[in-house]
Amino acid sequence: MAFNDKRIVVTGVSSGVGQATAKALQEAGAYVIGLDVKPSHMYCNQFILCDLSSQASIDAAVGEIKQPIDGLANIAGVPGSLPAQLVFRVNFLGMRHLTCQLLPKLADRASVVNIASTAATSWRNRKKLSENLLTLNDWDSCLAEFEKLGMSGTATYDFTKELVVLYTMLASSSQRHRGVRVNSLSPGAVHTPLLQIFYETMGDELLKSLKTQAGGRDAYPYEIADAILLMLDAKGYWINGTDLIVDGGAEVLMNLEGLATPPLPIP
Repeated sequence: MAFNDKRIVVTGVSSGVGQATAKALQEAGAYVIGLDVKPSHMYCNQFILCDLSSQASIDAAVGEIKQPIDGLANIAGVPGSLPAQLVFRVNFLGMRHLTCQLLPKLADRASVVNIASTAATSWRNRKKLSENLLTLNDWDSCLAEFEKLGMSGTATYDFTKELVVLYTMLASSSQRHRGVRVNSLSPGAVHTPLLQIFYETMGDELLKSLKTQAGGRDAYPYEIADAILLMLDAKGYWINGTDLIVDGGAEVLMNLEGLATPPLPIP
């Protein structure tokens, strides 16, 4: 994969998968425009402070980004241990608003990758509820409608990732006429500063069983970053509006349970 002279916007660049993605892109020759609520200049050619929970902060950040943009990687997110409203604002509202604001700045045949989660694999079960929120494009109206649901932070995390998967499909259909692709990527557990929080909020027993199925360990950030670059690469031109699960094969345990063959440990 080569990204020479490509301008890629990456959110969440201060740590974890976002930082690993910025590093991989720079090493592949890209000009990286990094966004994060925490200052970080590692692996960024340009860094812009941006709070995805704030519409005004997003608008200000977008104003500092010059076009054309060849790619957007929406990686920033927060765990379900935080208040539900904040989780909703960052993981869905902020991601959607930033993407909508940047779409006009994307070059033809550009690529967008939105980070969802394997926690979103049941999105079909709440599709009607999700569709209702997806039709509310106004920030405040959508937030008010969400608050009526009374979800906990943990439930909101799963729900926002389901929304990411569905929003990705919608955005892909609206941009295909100029060759802009929009896909999502759903990682399993990853060795980031938030890993322990995910074990606590999503279920220690479940995640441990999935880790066993994946080969005895969770993913490293660079492994998710490599998959993001794969989806950003222009060679994947016919991949559009889809969700790529990146969990080392653990999902077979959720779908086929006892039929799954536990693999040997992976180094």
